[in-house]
Amino acid sequence: MSGPLDEHYGYLADRVKVERYKAAIERAVRPGQLVMDLGCGSGLLGLIALHSGAYKVLFLEKDPIIEVARRTVIDAGFGDRAEFYHTSSYELRLIDRVDVIICDHVGYFGLDYGILALLADARHRFLDPDGTIVPADIDLKLAPVETGTERELISRWTNGSISPDYAWVAAPAANYKYGVHLGSDSLLAAPGALATLELGETAEEFLRWQTDFECSRDGELDGLLGWFDCRLFADIHMTNSPTTDFRLDRPQAFFPLECAVRVHKGEKIRTSVMARPADRILAWTIELPERGEQFSLSTFNGLLLDDETLEHSHRDRVAQLNDRGKALRIVLSYCDGVRTVAEVEAKVRKEHPDLFPSALATTKFIQQALAWNTKG
Repeated sequence: MSGPLDEHYGYLADRVKVERYKAAIERAVRPGQLVMDLGCGSGLLGLIALHSGAYKVLFLEKDPIIEVARRTVIDAGFGDRAEFYHTSSYELRLIDRVDVIICDHVGYFGLDYGILALLADARHRFLDPDGTIVPADIDLKLAPVETGTERELISRWTNGSISPDYAWVAAPAANYKYGVHLGSDSLLAAPGALATLELGETAEEFLRWQTDFECSRDGELDGLLGWFDCRLFADIHMTNSPTTDFRLDRPQAFFPLECAVRVHKGEKIRTSVMARPADRILAWTIELPERGEQFSLSTFNGLLLDDETLEHSHRDRVAQLNDRGKALRIVLSYCDGVRTVAEVEAKVRKEHPDLFPSALATTKFIQQALAWNTKG
């Protein structure tokens, strides 16, 4: 079964990524500097910074994988030069400004994991005015592609391998960003440049880019392939481009069509990619102007949202506590700064035995509410 340790082993084992970050950090970090490893994961980048002479590294991670970073850094002999923060960076308060922020939240297509807002906030609140961010910027690339076996990500819903009752799922499945590993032989046209994202700058709420292509061969147009060329520091880059053998062991982003379209050499393809980074929503439009055909898809349409969820997204609705909200208010009302966690749990269960329909649900909710919303 895949899990966080498997995921982070993959990051550690990616030799190209490790080599490029090591080269960048060794040049960016000077002896005696204060460094923040933002979204540190297993702590690799911060550990490199310590080996490079950093006076201290602040390891920041909201997930439990930070315990791997803590144990590794301490065992490596750097415990007195490291601080660990198990929290979201948006909730962190620091007194001192850091000299360097390092981060590996580039993802597949450069917009993943909310990196734009993450580094804009970190630069504003944590970084010295003369400080450095690694990575520095990201070039986004795009090309129309013929995917071969990846086409089955959509066609498997309609090819007879499962009950035809589920054929309708092909439509929302096409409105999804997939991670794939493709080579240059999949491209139907020369790559196009979408934009350069300056990391640490204020992130715009809505981004849109248009690119035109001319098919270099006949083929089946299955969708668009997106990837990045990331400049870490100075002239040190890393990429997951399908056109190089020196790429990261990291997928590219595949934006499919619901059904493949036959295209011919010399045919024009007009594309538009739109993004709302804060909501992690991407949309793509593929137009074949010589035929008058256009296809528009969006990851929003792949979310399978029900009417109630959509209604809850409206900001002009009157906010009223639901059952979970009422339950949370009840539990936290017993936290008076005197009772222990066990005493709060016992009192809530005694006085509100029907907080949830089952005793197990009530117990789990109380424990979770106290774990997430109390200290001491």
